[in-house]
Amino acid sequence: MKSIESAYILHIRDYRESSALLDVISEHEGRFSLIAKGVKSAKRKQNLHLQCFRKIAISWAGRSDLKTLTSAEELGLPLKLSENTLLAGFYLNELLTRLLQPFDPHPEIFNLYEHTLSALTESSQMEQTLRLFEKNLLQALGYGLQLTHDVTANDINREASYCYLLESGPRLVVSDQSQGVIVSGKTLLALHSECLDDPESLKESKRLMRYLLSPYIGQRPLKTRELFNYY
Repeated sequence: MKSIESAYILHIRDYRESSALLDVISEHEGRFSLIAKGVKSAKRKQNLHLQCFRKIAISWAGRSDLKTLTSAEELGLPLKLSENTLLAGFYLNELLTRLLQPFDPHPEIFNLYEHTLSALTESSQMEQTLRLFEKNLLQALGYGLQLTHDVTANDINREASYCYLLESGPRLVVSDQSQGVIVSGKTLLALHSECLDDPESLKESKRLMRYLLSPYIGQRPLKTRELFNYY
C-alpha cells in the first residue's frame, strides 16, 4: 500500500454500480487514476471527501496503472470558487489531464496548481491568473517561452511587433509572414514580468498561449473552452 500523499481530484466519474473513477494529481507521484470502490454508498460518502478543489491525503494499492483508493482524508477547508472561477478551475483540471503523462512526478506543477486555485478565490483577475498558469505550466514541462530576446538574440523592443513561432520563438514581423502569432514586444515583456495589467496585452497573451498549447492538447477541443463562450 502506498503511504499517504497530498492530492487533488482533477476529474471524477461513475464506475460500475457503486464505485467512482478518479483522475488525481498528487504532490510526488504526478497524475494517475484511481478506483474508489463503493464510494457511492451512503456510508462511504460520509467518510470520503471526493470532490474537485479539495486538498486530500490519500493512500492506494495495486500494481497496475489503475490503482485502488484505500483511504482519503480532507486537508484543511474546501476552496470557495464562484461561478466563473469554478469554470476556470475546471479549465486548469482539463489542461493538467491533457498535458501530464501518468506517473510523471512534477512537484512544482502540484504547487503551481495549488497556488493558482488559491489565487482564483482571492483575486478578481481571473484571466491574468489563467495566463500565468499556462505560461508556468509550459515552463515546468520544459516548453518555456522565449520572452526577453528574439530569434536573433536581440533584446525584445516593447514598441515593436513580433511573430512568435512555436519552433523558434519571436522574430520581428516581416511583410510575408504567414505562420505563428503576431504579438507586441510589450506583451512579451509583460508575460515575462507576470504583470498583465492592460487589456491589449491580456488579449494578445491569450491568443499566444492558445497557439503554444495547441500542439500538446491535441485535436480534441477542450470542453471548458467551449463553456467559456457562454459566459
